[in-house]
Parts: sequence; C-alpha cells; structure tokens
Amino acid sequence: MAHVLKVSTQDGSVGLLGFESQQDIYSFTYDETWRAREAAFPLSPHIPLLDARPKVGAVHRFLANLLPEGRALEVASVMYQMSKDNTFGLVHVLGREPVGALSFMGMAQEAASGEDGAEPAETEYTAVEENDALPVRRVVPNEELSERIRRRDEIPFPVWDRKLRLSVAGFQDKLQVLVEGESLSLVDGGPISSTHILKPESLNPASAFMVANEHYCMTLAASIGLPTATVQIRRIPEPILLIERFDREVELDPADGVTALRVRRTHIIDGCQALDLPVNLKYERNFGNAQAVRDIREGASFEKLFALEPHLENPAHGRRVMLRWALFQLFIGNSDAHGKNLSFHVRPAGLSPAPFYDLVSVNAYGEAVEQDMALAYGDAFRLDDVTAFELAYFAQCTGTPRTLVARELTRMARAITRVAGTLAQSEVYVGEERGMVKRIHDFVTVQVGKLMQLAPEVPRIDQSLL
Repeated sequence: MAHVLKVSTQDGSVGLLGFESQQDIYSFTYDETWRAREAAFPLSPHIPLLDARPKVGAVHRFLANLLPEGRALEVASVMYQMSKDNTFGLVHVLGREPVGALSFMGMAQEAASGEDGAEPAETEYTAVEENDALPVRRVVPNEELSERIRRRDEIPFPVWDRKLRLSVAGFQDKLQVLVEGESLSLVDGGPISSTHILKPESLNPASAFMVANEHYCMTLAASIGLPTATVQIRRIPEPILLIERFDREVELDPADGVTALRVRRTHIIDGCQALDLPVNLKYERNFGNAQAVRDIREGASFEKLFALEPHLENPAHGRRVMLRWALFQLFIGNSDAHGKNLSFHVRPAGLSPAPFYDLVSVNAYGEAVEQDMALAYGDAFRLDDVTAFELAYFAQCTGTPRTLVARELTRMARAITRVAGTLAQSEVYVGEERGMVKRIHDFVTVQVGKLMQLAPEVPRIDQSLL
C-alpha cells in the first residue's frame, strides 16, 4: 500500500511525502510552485530542491530525526497503537508542529493493484491548510502545571487532554508552549504556534537541579557573546526552564506588547539531519565505549560537522560558530554534546548555525552520569585526556588553523573569568540550587586554568606527529 502526507509551511505547499509500507520505501516530491519561489529552501541538503534524487534512505532518516526519543516515543507508540519503528505513522500523528517550518498533514492510501496487474487508483489525500486553522489557546494555569509536574510518574508529561503535545526530539521531559507574558498555553499550530520549550526538573536524582544547571551554562554562554537561546527560570512553585525557540518569529499585538498575533515558523535541522545520519549515530562511538567496540567511530563527529562547509551560507562565519560551540563544551564539562545538539537554519543560500541549546555541565554529576564525551577532541573522549596534542589533532581533523584554536580558547577563557563568578551569585538560584551552581562555577574555573595553559602549546605541536 502506498501512503501520502502533504508537507507544507505557513506559506503554502512544499511537496508530497510518499511511503510504500510493504517495501518500506520513502519518497519526497517537491511541489513545482514551491520550487519556483524565490525564498524556497530544501528540506535538507540531502533532499535537494533541484532534480537530483536523494540518496536511498535519506527521506526516512530526515523524518526519524524529527521524532521525540525515550519516554515520549514510548508514550506515542502506546497512545496511537503503533510500533516505535513506524516513522511514517508517528510523523502523521505528531507532524502538525515539529521542529522547524514544516507541517505534515493528511494521510491517504492508494488502492491496491487489482488482479492481473490492473492499474491502482489515483492517490487522494486530504489536508487542513495551516492558514485555515483557527488559533486556539489552551491556557495552562500554574496550579495545573504544578500538579502535572508532580504526577509525572502517573501521567506522562507530554500528554494533555488525551493528546500527545510533544513533537520535538530529545529524551528529557518537555512541553511546547506559547508564552504571552505570564501566561502559558498549549496551541495546535496554524497562525499561532508554540514560542518556547518548557522543561521541568529532572526526575532522576542522579541529575538533580538540572533547571539551574542548564540556566547557568546557557547564561554563561550568552554572557561571553556566544549565540545562545534565551532562557528563564519560573517557579510555580516548582522550577521550570523556559527556552525561547529560535525557529519561531513572534508578531506581538502593539496594543499590549504581549499577545501573539502570529508566530512564524522558520526551518531548522539538527546536525544528524545535516549529515544525513540516523538518530542512532548521534554519538561518535555508535556502539558505545566497551573495549571491544570503542574504536568503531561511525557516528557524528567534529570532523563530519566541519565537513558541512560546502553547504554553509557563510563558511567562515559558520565554521567559527561551530568551533566556539565545540570549545565551550570543554569549559563547562558537557560530555553529552552530541550530533543532535547543534542545529542549523536552512535558507535558500545554505545552512547557518542556529543559537546554542542544551548546554549543561554533565561533569557536575560525577561518575553517576556518563562522562565519556559524545564527540572526541582528536582521540580524546574524556576531559582528562584532552591535551595540547589532542587539540592540535582536533584542529587538523576539522581543517581549523591551530593558531585559531589557541586564540579562541584564550579569548573564551578570559571572557568566562570576567563573568562566571557574578553569574553564579545571581539571586535567580535558590536553596540547594546554589550549591549546584557553585560546583559548576568551581569546575569551570579549573577548566579555564587548564585550557589557558594548553592554548599556547597547541600551535607548537609538531605537524608531522599528527
């Protein structure tokens, strides 16, 4: 059986997504009117806008990377009574407002071929155009949100009003919300979409105070001039982290400066989509770090990410942003900075790195949380193994001048020294959160010293040894 979804943006139809269930074959055909638009962009570099066909499996890999992971995927599978491997079906039910500009709407089936090879009937499909949808805000009062946060073991957090309200990738509990002043609402797309991602505190005691951890690391990055998603902590009274979406542009009502008249969705893809990698290759060591398989490194890597240069809208700027993203993880001890934790705006002229997100100090939790890094610096997968030699090897693998790596390390270290202490004393952190933030600050201070010492040695490494 052949099935079809209509893919569109708020500006109109983009094309048709096809799926042949018996053969497990995906296809995508651009609408000719979309191709003719001056502002037309491809779904990804691997699903090209022009006549070239995507590689086998590219469409499926793109779609699978749109879906949530972990518990949210389990919940979706149970709620809609379909396999977690049924990517097409899950995109159909969750595709109203995924990350980026695209919506996946309406599904139909082609009639099966008749006996003796009779031609199948023409495909028919139905879809609700985004512009036809009325904006409906489902306000979430603080009392209700507080109760739902406390009852996450009983009621899955992404499920509201018997609907799964999450269609963004990742493992953590989160919710897509429209923020208008102090008001939080659930919306279903159309002219009004979500503007923020809401994250409650982690349920895992091994990763306590994650809200304060992420807020501090994100604020630190922004304070030294790195492009970073805007974050804030609210207490309802439980702490929640609100992350402003960088794939949304909000038009506010000038009468009050708060009410959203329209939320324009812009297209982004994550690193795995940009590299045409499946979700299970977001870590460089795609089979893990056990002795027998630790040398297999088929997943995302800094080398592969920097090899995206031909697809970048502004290669020099894009490479500089990616370099700073890579180096900042060393300062905060974020071992979980994997291939899906870097995203790109998709524009007609190419890719441009999006603001940083999911910046956390994994080191703050010690060996209770995996400390092997998702992506290696040279051959170093542990912070203690990052030496001047490994940084020089990292520079060579990414095609980055070693002098530039040294300059960026030094510049970032000095900038962090100027602001880290003041940020750690912020009154936004309360109670035991302050201890967590102090632990991160102390670690960052040590890392600043280490990396300041390593930086001048990086250009001096004998090139012949690399």
